[in-house]
Amino acid sequence: MSKKTDFLIYCMERYRYFKGLSGEEAARLFDRYDIYSFLMKYYESLHTMGDRCIVEDIDGYIASVSS
Repeated sequence: MSKKTDFLIYCMERYRYFKGLSGEEAARLFDRYDIYSFLMKYYESLHTMGDRCIVEDIDGYIASVSS
């Protein structure tokens, strides 16, 4: 696997953990809001951040596309 693929998996797992979601719930959420594209677009800056910052950025992204 590539580093970016590993990063996507890592982000989904951390988001799932912080939000108390099942794997299926997290996957549906990531698909619904195309969070994978967001993570790839901002990979260079996001991969240097801590878990909480990544989760907060994902939440911010979801809020921006769902409003």
